[in-house]
Amino acid sequence: MGLYAAICFIILSVTLTWAERPECPQVCECPEDPTCPLGTTQDTCGCACNVCVQDIDAECDGFRPCDNMKNLTCDYQLDPTKKQGVCKDQEEDSAPVLDSPTCKPATEWTPCSKTCGFGNSIRITYEEETCVPKAERRLCMIRPCKGQYSRANYTVLKPTNACSRVLRWSQPLHVRFRDCLSSLPLLPRFCGHCSDGRLCSPSVTETRPVAFQCAHLDRKVIRQVMWVRRCTCGGKGSKKGKGKKKLEVRPMELGKEDTEEIEEVEEI
Repeated sequence: MGLYAAICFIILSVTLTWAERPECPQVCECPEDPTCPLGTTQDTCGCACNVCVQDIDAECDGFRPCDNMKNLTCDYQLDPTKKQGVCKDQEEDSAPVLDSPTCKPATEWTPCSKTCGFGNSIRITYEEETCVPKAERRLCMIRPCKGQYSRANYTVLKPTNACSRVLRWSQPLHVRFRDCLSSLPLLPRFCGHCSDGRLCSPSVTETRPVAFQCAHLDRKVIRQVMWVRRCTCGGKGSKKGKGKKKLEVRPMELGKEDTEEIEEVEEI
């Protein structure tokens, strides 16, 4: 092969290569003294030009190569003509996309474990990222037991012909839980009694944090407490006592056990 034929073969090979690479120009024209914040490198079209390297998410082609020091590559998937791409991280693109797990919603609070005085109520919640179940507890009191808070007067908030559904103390009082007293006097709501024998229980509640001062601890303790919003008479009841019943606000008789409790409250 003569020299002329060899030159023609090289030119033809370069031309065919360019034709197969739409991201490269038809004619090599190197930029003069380019200002490149990230530095320069050789073009990928074989023109031996010093060109600017491109950062992640920047436009790229044969004369604007991506920074291979950052493991970036020119992605032409968004351009059907394959003339212009976007610099992407090869490792990020190859990493599998993991969807966040869809956890079950929290369960409803269980009924209070006691029909009078403080009991417990539980529900199951799920960790947002791992969906690991965990139990949440709150104190609950549907109504005080007989003999508790004897100095309290009760105001009927939702009277009906069948029951005194929602009661509330007429004045705020400190609430006792075991050897702990609420740091502030409270005005909670309670469920009353159904005159036809049915069970009066909470139908709508919320959960509030309450601070307690405990005798065995030298600090306040925050406990989550059920707060009654509405009550309803449920289940089957007897027809005895059916009809209108006069509802009154009255003090309960003060017992010996509660005298000690009230004296402790009044000292706060």
